[in-house]
Amino acid sequence: MNTYDNFPVIETERLKLRPVLQSDIAEIYSTFSDAEALQYYGMEPLKSEEDAFSLIEAFEKGFKSGSAIRWGIVLQGEGKLIGTCGFHNWSKSDKRTEVGYELNREYWHKGFMNEALRAIIHYGFNGMEFNRIAATIRPENSSSRALVEKLGFNQEALLKEYQKAEDKFYDMYVYSLLKRNANLY
Repeated sequence: MNTYDNFPVIETERLKLRPVLQSDIAEIYSTFSDAEALQYYGMEPLKSEEDAFSLIEAFEKGFKSGSAIRWGIVLQGEGKLIGTCGFHNWSKSDKRTEVGYELNREYWHKGFMNEALRAIIHYGFNGMEFNRIAATIRPENSSSRALVEKLGFNQEALLKEYQKAEDKFYDMYVYSLLKRNANLY
């Protein structure tokens, strides 16, 4: 049973951002088993619902340990989980983190991730007191790069062979958004 004490639930016009629950296993499996949805993610697609269960447990463990937070993205009024987003690689002393996200392909290009990320970025700067939020994105992932640029992130560097996936090394761009430059939030 999930025990997310003091987990911040965030509501937007079309979305509710809440903990990822064990009851979301089918939706988590659907998204995280889709090779196209994960092509730039840096992990192999899930092979079973048991793998999805382990991923849900990892999200909960990250929250409980204070090292990460992962919101389930749910459509308002429907309760259907369509993806997740959150923060990981926290440095509490440096007040910085990285953002990560994925969306079920059925919901791409409808503005849902933009809406969800705006909400968690606002919460990250104001509720969690981050000073810097970064994103690492493969150069060929033009949709994700365009999304973070629309959200105000600036490209800082290209990290050579930064991510290993499928026995290959991939370059990654680093984008950042500083609280002082976050006029939208």
